[in-house]
Amino acid sequence: MRSLNSGLHALALLLLALPVAIEAAPAKRPAVARPAVARPAARPAATPAVVKAEPLPETEELAKLRQAFRIAFPIYEVMRTRGVQLGRAREVSGAPNLVNFILPRLTLADASSREITTPNNDTLYGSAWLDLAAGPVILTVPQLNGRYHSAALMSLMTDNVAILGTRTGPGKFAIVGPGFTGEAPAGTQLVRSPTNDAWLLIRVLVSDREDVPGAAAALQQFAIEVPPDREAPVPVTNAAPAEPDAKTFLAVVNEAIERSSANEALIARTHAFFRQGMAGAPEAMTPETLALWERALPQFRAELKGGLAAAGEMIDGWNYPKAAIGDFGEDDELRSLIALGGLAALPRIEAMYLTARSDAAGEPLTGAKSWRVKMPARLPVGAFWSLTMYEPDASGRLFFVANDLDRFAVGSQAKHLRSERDGSYEIFVQASRPSGERVVNWLPAPKGKFVLVWRGYLPGTPLLDGSFRLPPVTEGELIP
Repeated sequence: MRSLNSGLHALALLLLALPVAIEAAPAKRPAVARPAVARPAARPAATPAVVKAEPLPETEELAKLRQAFRIAFPIYEVMRTRGVQLGRAREVSGAPNLVNFILPRLTLADASSREITTPNNDTLYGSAWLDLAAGPVILTVPQLNGRYHSAALMSLMTDNVAILGTRTGPGKFAIVGPGFTGEAPAGTQLVRSPTNDAWLLIRVLVSDREDVPGAAAALQQFAIEVPPDREAPVPVTNAAPAEPDAKTFLAVVNEAIERSSANEALIARTHAFFRQGMAGAPEAMTPETLALWERALPQFRAELKGGLAAAGEMIDGWNYPKAAIGDFGEDDELRSLIALGGLAALPRIEAMYLTARSDAAGEPLTGAKSWRVKMPARLPVGAFWSLTMYEPDASGRLFFVANDLDRFAVGSQAKHLRSERDGSYEIFVQASRPSGERVVNWLPAPKGKFVLVWRGYLPGTPLLDGSFRLPPVTEGELIP
């Protein structure tokens, strides 16, 4: 076996969202006995202008198209993120092939981080895009005593297949695709992905900026190995722009489905929408249906703009996520909402994500006012908690807000936070910087609307069963 991490352990990949070049055309895969999949020829990826969503009359055909979209959109977002990260990594490293390779980000995300919606500022990331068609890849999870860490294996459909790390302990894991029929290599535990294309996202806790070197050293203890004589991964041929037209959208999704054709359940589920252009012969979709796709895409995307905040139960202004988050089953509406507003969200057993866009009375959160967020003492989490500020962009994706402190979150790891006598914290949320000592508990806000996301890692029973609730966000006087 050879490690594919050699030489990149010290590389802090920026992974910024840049235009993605189409890879060289791959060798053809052997034919499989599956429904024919529409794969339009690869073409340069021009990003069309954002089209304003015009409501369409509700018809049976539109409803069927919406069902297809909500299955397809998460797949598209995974492939789009894959293309952005691998394209940027190739530019930085000069390496031609970085599939089955951990791409370490050895600096904390900041306001320029745009490759993944709703990033956190609590952990360093290691991102690995796996191609399992040719056989297993071996993941080594280290022993990191006292430092939270997780390696989340996500399928093409964005389900978390496995979470390896603090909860499970260290070890070697053989990750295999749906067509694998052999046994796990000696000394490894078998982890099966339902799709050949999979995303491994590693998180390692950073307690503060001074802790970044230590967290980076911990991240670099994760490793991926593949056999030296293994067949090279087959490149993806269709680029995925942020705002695709209908043909591009379907081409990217259908290619991704075909790459996991050994997953009969995926093929059957998507082939049910072959007349809508998914996993079927090209002639099965009429020009009229393609035209409807073109008209409907802006509306379908607009329906997802609530993201995390529309994906659960609202209590006192906080949205509590559904139990299926991160492992969605057949809840494709939830799957799509998270793909837009929280791609790569962990399941609730690993982390709870609570989102606030308003106070308890429904008043929108905006930087035109000053707000208070009360964090009770002894929150029921086994690892740590954080409160992060986001600004939504025009598409509904959430990103950090630039500020002169480069402060995007506060939490249990923040040494600067000052607690009340009872151990609770009062967080001041406003656009202008407070003077004096109260700046230590300031979470900078934009001037317009914003979204707060509270994360609790390794949540305790009171969070999971709903017996604990966060206090609502409340309006306060502006702190000069």
